[in-house]
Amino acid sequence: MLSASKQDVALKAVPTISPEALDDALSRIPPLWPLKHFVAVNPFAGLLHLPFSQACTLLQKATGAAPLLQPHEYLAAFDAGQITLEDVATAADATWNSERLLQWITSTPAAAKGQPILTVADFVDEFHPRARLKNFIVEEISKWCAVTYDDNQTTWNSPWKHLGPFAAWRQAAPHDRNPEAFGIKGFRDFIKTLPQDADACIATCLALLAPRQVSTQDFLHRQLASIAGWAGYVQYLVREDKLRGKSNPALHELLAIRLAYDAALWAVFVQGSERESDWRNVRGPVVDTHSIGALCRWQLAYEAGYQRNLARTLAAQPSHQLSERPTLQAVFCIDVRSEVFRRHLEAASAGSQTIGFAGFFGFPVHHNPVASEAGARCPVLLVPPVATHEALPAEQAQRHTQHKLQAGAWKAFSNSATSCFSFVETAGLGFAAALAARRKGAKARQGAPAFAADVPLTTRIGMAQGALRNMGLTQNFARLVLLCGHGSQSANNPYASALDCGACGGHAGDVNARLAASTLNNAQVRAGLASAGIAIPDDTVFIAGLHNTTTDNVILFDLEQVPASHNKDLLALQTSLQQAGMNARVERAPRLGLSHAADLEQAVQKQATDTSQVRPEWALANNAALIAAPRSRTSALNLQGRVFLHDYNASADTDNSVLTLILCAPVVVASWINLQYYASRVDPELYGSGNKVLHNVVGGVGVWEGNGGDLRVGLPLQSIHDGQRFVHEPRRLTVVIDVDHQRIDDVLAAQPQVRELFHNGWIHLIALEGAQALRYNQGSWALV
Repeated sequence: MLSASKQDVALKAVPTISPEALDDALSRIPPLWPLKHFVAVNPFAGLLHLPFSQACTLLQKATGAAPLLQPHEYLAAFDAGQITLEDVATAADATWNSERLLQWITSTPAAAKGQPILTVADFVDEFHPRARLKNFIVEEISKWCAVTYDDNQTTWNSPWKHLGPFAAWRQAAPHDRNPEAFGIKGFRDFIKTLPQDADACIATCLALLAPRQVSTQDFLHRQLASIAGWAGYVQYLVREDKLRGKSNPALHELLAIRLAYDAALWAVFVQGSERESDWRNVRGPVVDTHSIGALCRWQLAYEAGYQRNLARTLAAQPSHQLSERPTLQAVFCIDVRSEVFRRHLEAASAGSQTIGFAGFFGFPVHHNPVASEAGARCPVLLVPPVATHEALPAEQAQRHTQHKLQAGAWKAFSNSATSCFSFVETAGLGFAAALAARRKGAKARQGAPAFAADVPLTTRIGMAQGALRNMGLTQNFARLVLLCGHGSQSANNPYASALDCGACGGHAGDVNARLAASTLNNAQVRAGLASAGIAIPDDTVFIAGLHNTTTDNVILFDLEQVPASHNKDLLALQTSLQQAGMNARVERAPRLGLSHAADLEQAVQKQATDTSQVRPEWALANNAALIAAPRSRTSALNLQGRVFLHDYNASADTDNSVLTLILCAPVVVASWINLQYYASRVDPELYGSGNKVLHNVVGGVGVWEGNGGDLRVGLPLQSIHDGQRFVHEPRRLTVVIDVDHQRIDDVLAAQPQVRELFHNGWIHLIALEGAQALRYNQGSWALV
């Protein structure tokens, strides 16, 4: 234990820590959204300013592993023909030519995980292997965070919850005997000596630990990476506040807590012992940059073939706009699941036109429903300027109040001591009715309560104009225009919101579709649009719908507002939607193991309501590309539900405003989704959330795998693995845009953060120019 005199000397020698170094370390932590509106997150969000290979090296140091497949996996892909000699040649460079790449991959069966930068807990565990201090600290911090950030799950709250995280922890720590029982002698007294300010505590702990052989940024990054789940959730809170102009020091405070544990371990196990000089001379991990460079080249080769085939196929398709009036127009989210349904709807409805656009339809709102969580229904890059809420008739409102009271009573029981396993086992079949009710309640979104939105007319006109221009729908309107959002349906699934619409912030898109349809049907709005040059015919009616991506059924809303003059159009739409849904289910059935189901619709519905089902649908698994082009480039192609489809007419976008929007919003969101799937596949243990069967919800925020440990990040194993093999192929997103490459350069020059994504190799970029395709490579272009 650190003596009082030595500790006083150490504390008086506190150096100042560079704010830039601290901010750099904190910025490397990606945000983690809570379960109630879980969205796919780029796990490398803080590293995009680095080339992909450099980020892999940094992550090798911080976590012990670079986010790449193993050599034997690339070799297997080569042997199976998924990587060809042409692909290897495409990926080769001056350092790694084709011959050298092939020699390396055949002689390197595995790239072992390395040793990350050591925390003191790691260091002590090396010479006290039974101590398991690293795991103990993660458990302690995780339990503390679960209490601090509880989202109304527990009925027993911390008395210090009103304080900031660090201040609350310092109040609780002197009463916590657990560390001392685990062998950290004098822990409570030591914590009392630490500064009460989080940043001062960080500086104090760094002065005590004085890691000499690694940079401060890397050492602090490693500290937070050891509790990556909770650090990610806190980063989410910090990010949300920053978007709204508020400062939140919570991540600084979490770092101070983590460092305090390391400082306490140093005082007990290292200082004054023969181990102190060993700690002082600990060098940073030796990173095999040679192997990382080779693996990065093989990853490029793994992506090159798919890119080339896609680009050349698209370049061979015509690029034109529909001239005759469509019998039907249907606007879908760009989500990869929509590609399958759009294809079948066009086949079922002759003369129809489908359009791809972000699934919030340009109407960002914060919605307050009556029976579920309030939240932003828009991409997480935005702060919604409009609020909406559901409006229930008096009788329904009374029933809803009673339901909330009953739910509160059930919650109090389920969180109490009597709800333990032994009690439920004894009660036996008495719980069957409750479980059945929960299963029945899993049948989602069958009703459509009215909703209210107090939105000024000028705002509605502006949103409507932006939406129509950005989706390319400014003329040649059909008599009936469907705005079809999407949402999923599952039971007993903490990650249910991960299957919903990312463009709606991890919610379904019904609210946005209904608000957009009602706005575009409004006579005053249409008059305002006409003044802006967008004339919607009097016989055009907008209607809202929701595509259930689990069952491939589509619900239509507010049908009582459709005029009788459009009854025939509506009937034709409903018939086409039923046919498209049936064909989409048939296409998806083999991947779900339902090919031989006698009643396929009943089988997928059963999966949607089955509380034991770990995989109600595949969501965005195997996503690989985003295409921004006229539908004519893709309408004849089966893109296998792997592509985000965004309509784009370059000739109408004379000022590049739509191109700028596509590159800055849909492309960024799609890259987040793609890179989360990528990371969860290349290293499921580090970047995934583990086995769904073992998940326990913590604080209503996230999940533990089992009964403790860090908050898990990323996607469950069942989202990328079918029980026999991985179904997601980890390829970085390929963005294909039907526009002259010089126009892309102009936009990227004005958007340096987006340019980083392409320039540093996080995603790939291809321009379609007539019948040829050009690939972007660090500022230059070459034929694919």
